[in-house]
Amino acid sequence: MINLKNIFQQLLTLNALRQAFDFLRGFLLILLFLSFGRFISAYLPIPFPASIIGLVLLFIALSTSLVKVEWIMMSGHFILKYMALLFIPIGVGLLNYFDLIISHWLVIVCSLLFTTLFIMLVVGHFYQYINKNKEL
Repeated sequence: MINLKNIFQQLLTLNALRQAFDFLRGFLLILLFLSFGRFISAYLPIPFPASIIGLVLLFIALSTSLVKVEWIMMSGHFILKYMALLFIPIGVGLLNYFDLIISHWLVIVCSLLFTTLFIMLVVGHFYQYINKNKEL
């Protein structure tokens, strides 16, 4: 007689192994593109963040279907879910420079406002330029 309980447990184990494999594959792909970004950043003549290069490379790979979205979906959701925890050390580090921030608050606020407005203008003009070309 076939034991359905054992078959069900084996199927659950296989499903858990598949999820673990998908999770690990996504993390390895993300780390691979980060490593490519670090490699390229090391040979650039100007300092440029390796993580940004890695993200651009991952975006290109996803856009060209070299990497399927399903491969990194589970790991990406996990990273986004716990991303706030990664900002805690930065916030604590800012407290070490609280006196410096207070003494230069006007410069910080003005630069934040100026750069925000500048980026909004550039993105807005770029969006209008792209839409104008699409309508023709």
